[in-house]
Amino acid sequence: ELREDAEQLAQVATMRRHTLIVLVDNMDAAAARALQYARTLRPDELRAVHFDMDPWKTQQLASSWQTLGFSRFPLDIVECTDRQMSRAATEMVSDLLRDNETEVSVLIPRREYSKRWHRLLHDNSSGGIINSLSKLAHCNVTVVPYHLGGGKEVVEPAPVFVAGSAPVDSQRAPMPQVAPGTSVPMSNMHMRRHNVVTGRIRSMRIQPWGGNPSLECTLADETGSVILIFTGRREIPGLRLGTTLTAQATVAVHQTGPAMMNPIVELLSVPEAAHAPSEH
Repeated sequence: ELREDAEQLAQVATMRRHTLIVLVDNMDAAAARALQYARTLRPDELRAVHFDMDPWKTQQLASSWQTLGFSRFPLDIVECTDRQMSRAATEMVSDLLRDNETEVSVLIPRREYSKRWHRLLHDNSSGGIINSLSKLAHCNVTVVPYHLGGGKEVVEPAPVFVAGSAPVDSQRAPMPQVAPGTSVPMSNMHMRRHNVVTGRIRSMRIQPWGGNPSLECTLADETGSVILIFTGRREIPGLRLGTTLTAQATVAVHQTGPAMMNPIVELLSVPEAAHAPSEH
């Protein structure tokens, strides 16, 4: 089988695009090492992605991301309400592979501990993600190790990369019911025309302080998604993961999907802000 497949694959044309994803849990030396390595690969598109499983932890990461040296390097924060990172990662990569023209590489930072009892104290969640992603064709997973106790490494600022939108999962928590109005399902949006849609913020993009001020959110319903882009703003009160709102503006094409530029929004429901964990 391997011999026959090799003959066929040798004649297959390479994919048109290469998208590189770096999974970021904490902004520590292991993540910085993976980002440093990522910039040497020169992909067509690079994304730093954080799955939101702890709102307070996510908030701290978003705040520190803007002050780091990765100039104009955005961070995508993706909702993960069921706390299943393997599912969220598989869904995200599957969405990128859907066009059959994209090769996807996923970099997973991993801390390597020198002592066995150190390894037992730390949960290694990367194994499940690797197993899930390895089943997808044209998805390549690389573990970037950072060896603790091996001395400090110098991390240089990352260059400019263009990142795209985040995927939508119709199997997540159901959308809150809203009063009927002029909103249309996102699958029925008309390009280059004024549209009114209602949905829930499923992901957000955090821009570093050195980049152009802008706030990007992925608004989704059960039928599709649209990117909301607010230029000149780094944050808007009430806009966070899980916020339900109505947006209206002209829909245009933004990189890989529809987008609304500086839409008029009406907040319908806003989740509580994250609080610092209580000390025990």
